[in-house]
Amino acid sequence: MGFTERPATRHLWSSRWADPGTIFEGLASDYDSFRPRYFPKAIDWLAHRPRRIADIASGTGILTRQLRSHFPDSLIVGIEPARDMLKTASGATRGIHWLGGRAERLPLAHGTFDLVTVGQAAHWLDRELFHAECSRILGPGGILAILNNNRIRDSAISQAYETALENISPGYRRTYRDHVCAGELAALSHVRSVRTRRFAWVWTRTRDEWLGYVRSTSHFRAAEAHHDREVILATIERALAPFVNEAGLLAVPYETEVTAATFTAPT
Repeated sequence: MGFTERPATRHLWSSRWADPGTIFEGLASDYDSFRPRYFPKAIDWLAHRPRRIADIASGTGILTRQLRSHFPDSLIVGIEPARDMLKTASGATRGIHWLGGRAERLPLAHGTFDLVTVGQAAHWLDRELFHAECSRILGPGGILAILNNNRIRDSAISQAYETALENISPGYRRTYRDHVCAGELAALSHVRSVRTRRFAWVWTRTRDEWLGYVRSTSHFRAAEAHHDREVILATIERALAPFVNEAGLLAVPYETEVTAATFTAPT
């Protein structure tokens, strides 16, 4: 099926984290329950009937499951370094092959995949090594698609939330994911073309659902090293209180951003 045994390699990470397998350790339940899904049209836009898909840093399988629904005839592999995230993912969906592994040293054979995806995780990766791995495992014309669900930053509710996070989570900046994927990919000799598209939508959550989302983030975990969790959640709740509507809901403007790079023959 195109799988091979390959040893792990050291990760390069944000200064706040030492190891990729520990960032979301213990957060799998909240992560799977409260993280937003990807706008369906963004997945429609990815590729036309790929035969083999590898979803990298797949977490609890949020994007992987959506890929399964959109491409039911494809072979799909989810690869994730964190054990509890992988355990949650593997217990949730049939028809997906789940493997432990890291983006920089993929346990997959040369030239065997048509589509590689990364959802909400490219900023965690050593992208130089990861891009080399994509070149290795993708066949000619294969696509790497990087997806991110981003809050639309100039909305009032997003500004209030980001300011609260910056005040309570040491090292957090709302620009933390502002690396330019398209520019990085276009500079690679083994990439033929790059395209980017954004799909706007509104994520509507109850107060408790939003706080569940907050608990699932690395920013919350970083804040817990300095504050009690009740203090963190109360700070977030106060910041968002003016935006709760009469039905008790928060409406947060989002966009799903997709950057898709078409690779040449594997190297």
